[in-house]
Amino acid sequence: MIKRVIFDIDNTLIPWKEEYNEEIKEVLKELNIQYTIEEYNKIIEAFIKYEDEYYIFDEKLMLEYINKYTNIEYPKIFLTSIFKRWENCLTSELEPKIVDILEYLKSKYELVILTDWFAQQQKQRLQKAGILKYFENIYSAEKTKRKPFKEAFIQAVGSNKPQECVMIGDSLERDIQGALNAGLKAIWFNPNFQNNQNNKYLIVSKIESLKDIL
Repeated sequence: MIKRVIFDIDNTLIPWKEEYNEEIKEVLKELNIQYTIEEYNKIIEAFIKYEDEYYIFDEKLMLEYINKYTNIEYPKIFLTSIFKRWENCLTSELEPKIVDILEYLKSKYELVILTDWFAQQQKQRLQKAGILKYFENIYSAEKTKRKPFKEAFIQAVGSNKPQECVMIGDSLERDIQGALNAGLKAIWFNPNFQNNQNNKYLIVSKIESLKDIL
């Protein structure tokens, strides 16, 4: 029996677009930091590489890593300002179907978030999107390893048993396989209809299809 539904955020509930990286340029301009396109690209690479090398998110460590990777000493406010801008990155109001499915699921289950990003920034994005109220907690990668590591999912399970929880996310590796390895059930949100049949988890191409499953 399912008691808790665990949602990923980015590209599951709220779209994330590559164009949001442009906010980095705006911060550089605000701080009067001169940069080349190569240096800008290095910053983006550093964010990606950090996730590959460090499995826990720490702002101080992240800034140190970016500075080392780019060989440029960016100030603390540089990272803080980027985070602040990313908090407000939403394409537009969420489609009614997102709110509708959360209303439906909230009436039946505990709903929580499991994110690979900082909790405070994601809390602000959920608030701005108008859906924070549906979730009892936000579990992040600040105190334990991020997805797909087992520790991430165990913290999101809370006082429930893993088999009483289902993970819903768009990443087959991080969200789905990670959840299965931790003993949870999983539903892959696959809007692009990628061809991957597997009887270990369910697949939905539309978020509203969750009503037919849960």
